[in-house]
Amino acid sequence: MLRLIRPLNCLIASLVVFISNKITYGESFPIYAMLGAFSISAFINVTNDIFDLGVDRFNHPERPLVKGEVSLLDAYMIALIFLILGLYFSSKHSNWALLLGSFGMFLGLLYNLEIKAVPILGNILVSFVTFLAFLYGANSGNLERIIPGALLGAYLQFLREIIKSLEDKEGDKIYRKTVAHVFKEESLQYIIFFGIMFLTILDVIPVFFGYSTLYGIGVFALVNFPLWLFSQRIFRGEYSVMRKVLKFTTFSALFPLYFA
Repeated sequence: MLRLIRPLNCLIASLVVFISNKITYGESFPIYAMLGAFSISAFINVTNDIFDLGVDRFNHPERPLVKGEVSLLDAYMIALIFLILGLYFSSKHSNWALLLGSFGMFLGLLYNLEIKAVPILGNILVSFVTFLAFLYGANSGNLERIIPGALLGAYLQFLREIIKSLEDKEGDKIYRKTVAHVFKEESLQYIIFFGIMFLTILDVIPVFFGYSTLYGIGVFALVNFPLWLFSQRIFRGEYSVMRKVLKFTTFSALFPLYFA
């Protein structure tokens, strides 16, 4: 079950909630919001594997459902459990978290069912859910503090989604049309490369609008440097490497954001 819910993604979601709550001067340890974010992320991940079972046989044969380690019925039950837990923990934290958590799970389910097959719109929807994750655990009375981080997180997720579409292009073509089927591969490579370069400019701008200098230094060291180091690999077609690099920078960006 652990591999099915993708625990690292769930942990990152919980850390996002912890940090956004801290930045907006919320409670010291928002345990219910963190558990809610973990459960919501698990629900979206499990339903993604359920509805992507066919395409995953080609793109991700290592996943538990494809390998038969978890039955389809068990996967549905696990998704239902995390749906209930997501709603319960969200309600225990605040009405604001319940509202955004419910909306996020609805959008995640809609994406997995239908919108994933719509080029660009599907990528934007995933990025918007990432944006909501930053707001979910924040103090709703002080949201302006987390908005810059939320926008950067959504932007980074958008770039990662385009890379994933290139990585999964062959398997996806049987079931759906993605952005990788609409645009030429070379064009997307340039879009991703310059998008990453633009990100390394955007992510220091919050320093001029209230984020600490320590945040700026951390972003240079933990986000920009790895991106500068690996970004050229996009032109070699090393999409799996670049997807992992962007996932790493998503995680590492939380450390400087903590000191924002």
